[in-house]
Amino acid sequence: MKIQKLKPEEILGLLSGIVLSYIMFILSMLMSDVLHFSNQIVVWVNIGLVVFFLILGHYIVSRKVIDEKKRTEDIIGLKSNLLGFFLWLIVIIIATLLNIEINPTAIRTGGYLTILLITLILLYMNKKGIN
Repeated sequence: MKIQKLKPEEILGLLSGIVLSYIMFILSMLMSDVLHFSNQIVVWVNIGLVVFFLILGHYIVSRKVIDEKKRTEDIIGLKSNLLGFFLWLIVIIIATLLNIEINPTAIRTGGYLTILLITLILLYMNKKGIN
């Protein structure tokens, strides 16, 4: 196994992603109290975008110093995280409207499995050259 050394810009990008995630978490907690959202929606909104913001921070800060392969992986990660987040958010909203309570662990697991599945599909399509 080859250990990959990160460039300073990549580390700064990941740290900025952590800051973005923290800001999003604080804002969503404040807004959930004001708007009276369902708890399971708040759980997914808070935890569902963490990986997206990490990848976004990495991409924004280090896109000029990373190679094309890493840049493509970041873009695929951003696309799959957004698509998976919103697909799972729709599932959570439908469950809320039908008065179905979902365990917070199941919310996180189902959401991240959805994101993982979409990521694997997009990576496969990229490898095969399918746009």
